[in-house]
Amino acid sequence: MKRIPAFIVCMMMLALAARAEVMVKLRDISYVDGLKENQLMGFGIVVGLPGTGDTRSALTKTSLRNLLKNMGIEGDDIGSKNTAAVMVTAMLPAFARVGDRVDITVSSIGDAKSLEGGILVQSPLRGADDRVYVAAQGTLSMDGAGAPGGRTKTVKTVGSISGGGIVERESLPEYGADSAIQVVLENWDFTMASRIVKALNDAFPESKAAIAKGGKIKLVVPKETSVDEFIAKIEAIEVPASARARVVVDERSGTIVMGGAVRISEVVVSKEGMTVRIEKKDKGSAGTTSVAHIKDVATVKDLVDALGSIGASTRDIIAILKAMDEAKALHAELIIR
Repeated sequence: MKRIPAFIVCMMMLALAARAEVMVKLRDISYVDGLKENQLMGFGIVVGLPGTGDTRSALTKTSLRNLLKNMGIEGDDIGSKNTAAVMVTAMLPAFARVGDRVDITVSSIGDAKSLEGGILVQSPLRGADDRVYVAAQGTLSMDGAGAPGGRTKTVKTVGSISGGGIVERESLPEYGADSAIQVVLENWDFTMASRIVKALNDAFPESKAAIAKGGKIKLVVPKETSVDEFIAKIEAIEVPASARARVVVDERSGTIVMGGAVRISEVVVSKEGMTVRIEKKDKGSAGTTSVAHIKDVATVKDLVDALGSIGASTRDIIAILKAMDEAKALHAELIIR
């Protein structure tokens, strides 16, 4: 009998520990307004491809011609399947310093079949202010994702360069204006915001923490305390976690992650001779080829055990979760990627 792959079951069972109150540090669930990453983007040329580059892209030919012209090499008849036009993207950290390295993502914008084995020629990456912050260059590597059935699926038109970008201009964030800072939750939640406000006022009564407009928590920096020192202190404050019930499904890789707070109400799901029945009491199942019975208000553990007992595949689990969500029996936010 088929079983769900072990790594899938492990990921789904990670959140099944006892529902004890978990404490999290403020720095793990929020950030100070102004201290953020910045998106960078640029255009580049990948060379050295084994005949898998662009074949009909005029943009690639023009870019290659301009590149060679800047190197003092003239020529009109320029065309090669060993080159490809690409978009280059990166994330610049808040306190990036000149000389720091960042990871680069390279994506084909022409008809190249594969970027595997290619080398990105030096490309400038600009921010939203149209200034160059990073210069990128290096050998591409392909990222493979685990696909259903134990195979490895690789998107050959997207590659990455670990540390392939060198910071050329510092990113100077702005924060602490008027001796006040604002804390922003990565995922807004009124319950968590209220807990944070209470914890901040208990630790720093003079900060007068309160929820401000835009879903931010505003604090006044205490007198005789530097802004940086105050931020370091509030980042270390711990508050009880308040996670929403979510089920995240990555259809491309076949990965499913569920939180322990997920609950399932009474429902019957039938798919290709396989039936999952969640009900208040066992009502029998005569005539069904493969049946799993689960009690009402089931937990994620009950669901995983039942699906495993009837040999459900990863694709079957995804289909069943979708059906339960449509039937309003899955009491969680279903996120499909």
